[in-house]
Amino acid sequence: MNRAARSLAPVALVLMTLTAATASEASPQTGVTDLARYLETFALDHEAREILDAGPPWNDDQTSLVVRVLLRIMLAPPEFTEAWREAAVPITALATPPGDCFTHAVGRAVFVAELRLPEELTALTGRHSIDLVRLRTDRSVDIDVVTDAAPRAWPRGRDIDEPAEVFGLPVAARTGPAPTSAAGDVRTWPAEPPALLLAAARVAWHPPKLPGSVGMDVGLLDSVIDGQKLTAADADAFYGLLAAAGRAGKGAVAAAAGPTASLIPVIDPAERWFEQHRGEPLAIEGVALRATRIEIDDPLRRRQTGIDHYWEVFVFVNTPLISVGGKAQDRYPVVCCLRDLPAGMPSGPAISEPIHVAGFALKSYAYPLRTGDGSEVRREAPLLIGGDASWQRPGEGSPRGPLPSIFVALAIVVVTGVAVAAWGSQRDARKRTEQRRASLPDRFEPPQE
Repeated sequence: MNRAARSLAPVALVLMTLTAATASEASPQTGVTDLARYLETFALDHEAREILDAGPPWNDDQTSLVVRVLLRIMLAPPEFTEAWREAAVPITALATPPGDCFTHAVGRAVFVAELRLPEELTALTGRHSIDLVRLRTDRSVDIDVVTDAAPRAWPRGRDIDEPAEVFGLPVAARTGPAPTSAAGDVRTWPAEPPALLLAAARVAWHPPKLPGSVGMDVGLLDSVIDGQKLTAADADAFYGLLAAAGRAGKGAVAAAAGPTASLIPVIDPAERWFEQHRGEPLAIEGVALRATRIEIDDPLRRRQTGIDHYWEVFVFVNTPLISVGGKAQDRYPVVCCLRDLPAGMPSGPAISEPIHVAGFALKSYAYPLRTGDGSEVRREAPLLIGGDASWQRPGEGSPRGPLPSIFVALAIVVVTGVAVAAWGSQRDARKRTEQRRASLPDRFEPPQE
């Protein structure tokens, strides 16, 4: 199973695993955000986890228990997880032994390996492994993290040195699993036992350039899937980039993107551009045909991004003469989701405004386009998140010039945009996932090329 598919699996994994759990593991009480009470509800309290402190040699029963704890953390409603993160204790201030609370650690990821799951878990979940990360904190304390999502770019089974951050539950001290090396690995897991073993949904990666340098977990981009409409798997990366653009400050994304470059490598399927450049700043220049305000209804996403809406701007960029679906054209659409519009710039479904945009490149977004005979063809457009935008007011210099009036007229037929849906507040995690998927748009119709 590839990593993109794995990132979509946690809820299914949990449901399958919990089918085999004890009958006493009922749903948590409404409003229970205290982590100790949450774990107790599922018979995962300190007493139930005593076998994790048994010390070496580590066995399959211990691995199975840690995975159960991890899956319960992943299944918790987002408002629970947010509360636990906000109350997290710095690892330097953690009590001995630690209570049932999240701890927060920042440092360097120095080793990653795949931890093979016991056969019974593999049979239940359909997965053969999860990730184990050795993280060296800023005070040179080694901790191990059992996690569902270590960044895909980190090589497995060899020394690395990557800036990392984790919020997780301490489950054991001075002990933990030790994966054996697989074929092609340089060496085995570090022999020195960790000071702590954590269970955490993610280990965040913060590379020293935008967007990682402003706190974006670049590993979130691993779940983004090209060639499709926006899905629930894209949501964390979408809002993460929107938040990063705000933290970067005015002009930072544009400075990182540099001058506008040819759009051809970005839109040429043979280049597979997004696979190598996802998340990077990119600058475009063209004519905005539509600017739509999109509300952010979910309070958690509002707090994350610091805004209650964003703007979806549909931009046509001039290109050399190219053939798309057998049709010659010299313009190509780009969808830009911006925190703000330039001051004074018109908005609405039928505009024609010269604009320069610098945003983070998220994905190649697929959509059906109606043809003149009523049939549909599949098209893709780059999706940028950000960022910085500048608008040339009428009379200021010599803009590119508006598109012919036929393109403006066609823009009026737009029926919906590339809106990332506001997320509901259902308490049940399965309903939450279903609602998110259902609320994302099935289609949008851009102005005709």
